Amino acid sequence: MKLFSSLTGLLLLTAAPLLAQQAPASLQALDETYGYRGARFESDTSAFRDLALAEKAGQTRYYRRKTEPKTLGEGQVSDVTYGFYQGKLSVILLKTQGLDNSRAMLAALQQKAGSGTRSSAFAQRYAWNGKKVHMSYEENAMSNDAVVVLTCKKLKEKEMKQALKTQPTTRTAPIGS
Repeated sequence: MKLFSSLTGLLLLTAAPLLAQQAPASLQALDETYGYRGARFESDTSAFRDLALAEKAGQTRYYRRKTEPKTLGEGQVSDVTYGFYQGKLSVILLKTQGLDNSRAMLAALQQKAGSGTRSSAFAQRYAWNGKKVHMSYEENAMSNDAVVVLTCKKLKEKEMKQALKTQPTTRTAPIGS
């Protein structure tokens, strides 16, 4: 029995580096892609020829590509929106409708970036946290529609710092007044 325990321990020790190398390689692929379908984070809006303005929110402008392919893996994507913070691509939103399309998109994401971290056994929510890119998948439990958010960490940090600088500070009354 001791021999079996020792052999199992040795096997786990030798396999640990291999397991550790596989997980970062998936996140590394996410960071290397650094965007979606050739649209790379930090690219200027002028690098795109087929954008149509969809919405404005503060210093971020959201666009759709007129010639966007509507498939991902084996599923159909209902919408792809590109967010440009101060003229630089900072966020990409992908949406699906229905169980088959949502799960097909999830399978394609997991094939590219690994299994991700599931936040709850009761909800279809996953996150991938690379060094340069954060990606999340969230599926609506009622409709099974899903939303994927790809975020450039560098530009998100810049946006958050800017938001903190421009927020008015609130004065609080001293305790006991």
